[in-house]
Parts: sequence; C-alpha cells; structure tokens
Amino acid sequence: MTPEEEELGWQQLRERWADEEAHRAWLAGFTDLEGLARAGRRYTAALAENPADPVAVRWRGEVVKRATVHGLASLPRTTPAPPIPRWLVRVGVGVVSSVLAYALYWVTTWLLSIGRA
Repeated sequence: MTPEEEELGWQQLRERWADEEAHRAWLAGFTDLEGLARAGRRYTAALAENPADPVAVRWRGEVVKRATVHGLASLPRTTPAPPIPRWLVRVGVGVVSSVLAYALYWVTTWLLSIGRA
C-alpha cells in the first residue's frame, strides 16, 4: 500500500469509524510488520485525540495481535533433535552398571585384603 493509498484509506475509515468491516478491510492492506506499525500509530494518534474511544482501543489491540502473530510466524524454526534409540540407552546403562559393579568388587576385595593383613 502506497502512502497515498494509506492516507486515503484512513480518511475513508474515519468517515465510517463505527463500521467494523471498514476497519477489517483497511487493516487487510497491511501485510508486513512495518505496515502494521504504521496502522498502530494511526490508532494510537486517534486515542491521543479521544482517550475514551472504544473503537480505537479495540482496533489498536487488533493491530498488536496481528503484529504479534506475524512476528512469531516469521521466527526461524528448527527441527528437534532425534531421540536416542532405546536400545542405545539400554546398552549405556548396562555398560555403566558393569563398570560400577567391577569397581565395587575391586574396592571390596581391596578392603578385605587390608583386613586380613
């Protein structure tokens, strides 16, 4: 949307301020974060003129929602690491258990040899 189209659309929207479909149609013209930021500034300016305006509050909130969705959707996605196969986990537990059992055997025999001496 060009700046001229945006300004013209805003003026037409101000004439139909209570019409929800007019707001939806105007916001549909903003497909990127920069455009949504400009739209949000316009609603914020409308709130500065009339702080109790429920229409401006509602549609500024809508702009924030759309910008949030757009921003989150544009985050890069990574695939999760593949899980470790169960058999590999079992082998690892078996190896660690065997090492611990051997260490316990060695310590026990060493202590018994000291006790006999």
